[in-house]
Amino acid sequence: MPQGERLAIPWRMPSSQVLWDALSASIGCFVAVIDPEYRVRSINRIDPGCDATGVIGRSVFEFMPAAESARVRPHVEEVFSQGKSVALDLTLVDDGGQTIVSSISASPVIEEGRVVAAVLTSHGQRQQSSTELALRAERKGLRRLLQTQEAERQMVSYEIHDGLAQYLTSASMHLEACGHALDSLPALTDSFRSDFAAAQRLVGSAIAESRRLINGLRPPLLDELGIIEAVNGLLDEMAASGVAVEYVHPPHLPELASDVATALFRIVQESLSNIRKHARAGRVRVALLACGDSDVSVEVSDDGVGFSPEAILSGCFGLEGIRQRARLFGREATIESGLGRGTRVSVVLPLKSQPAD
Repeated sequence: MPQGERLAIPWRMPSSQVLWDALSASIGCFVAVIDPEYRVRSINRIDPGCDATGVIGRSVFEFMPAAESARVRPHVEEVFSQGKSVALDLTLVDDGGQTIVSSISASPVIEEGRVVAAVLTSHGQRQQSSTELALRAERKGLRRLLQTQEAERQMVSYEIHDGLAQYLTSASMHLEACGHALDSLPALTDSFRSDFAAAQRLVGSAIAESRRLINGLRPPLLDELGIIEAVNGLLDEMAASGVAVEYVHPPHLPELASDVATALFRIVQESLSNIRKHARAGRVRVALLACGDSDVSVEVSDDGVGFSPEAILSGCFGLEGIRQRARLFGREATIESGLGRGTRVSVVLPLKSQPAD
């Protein structure tokens, strides 16, 4: 063979098992394969001092605290039932009592059209600082508060709808019937007829006010027909006040988690309330759109007087509530304004994800 010439050696792809072993060994995180019964069938590494034989064959949920196991299990079940990948954080406590957060990902292994296994990876373990723990606790507390507030609003809304509003509607019907009967009594004074007409108007106004209260507390449209129609109801109220409105939305949105739909509705509601109170706007535009396969966006803009950047930073004009609702989902609200330039509020939320801890 001439000098400098290399011998050609036939090359073949290593077996899948050899490649898998090399790949999992090279990854700086835990990689485990679990079967449809959630039992560990393979793992690339274990903690020092642990015996691998004590891991293989056991349920992956045995290695999690009970509360975390109950939280994580539905997500892992989705991998097998729906063939979808999931990602979430797992909170653990080490032997020293320190809180550890580990990012968990699970993806399906599909063979002949069915999920036969799942690959779990655990990486990025880090100890939470006291500031992070306090922030998580604050967000959990705020989320519980908002959930309680929404439940109370819904209960009061139902009470008004099923009680007061029904009585008022019944009274209006009786007054209308009496009005027809009065037409056959010419002896009645004009003063009496005027007072009777005033009573009808007052009852009609009370019915309209009860409907306004119901829509402000928890509009039935949100639960019955969804977020698109609920926002349309808010804009109808705005249009009735003489403001020109534009509403941009698709015929349908992907299915939203209930807490996401509620957050979107409240963001629009609070934005429109700010416009009525402060903006002196002649035109309002709301855009409610899907963003890719996983997000939904809402944008509320007006042509009003606007306000200074300092007001945005100080949390004036009810903006802090909008910010907090976005942060519960790990997102940020974008608020842009300037004196004489109107205001634009935009938020992008996940379709399905639970609010961020």
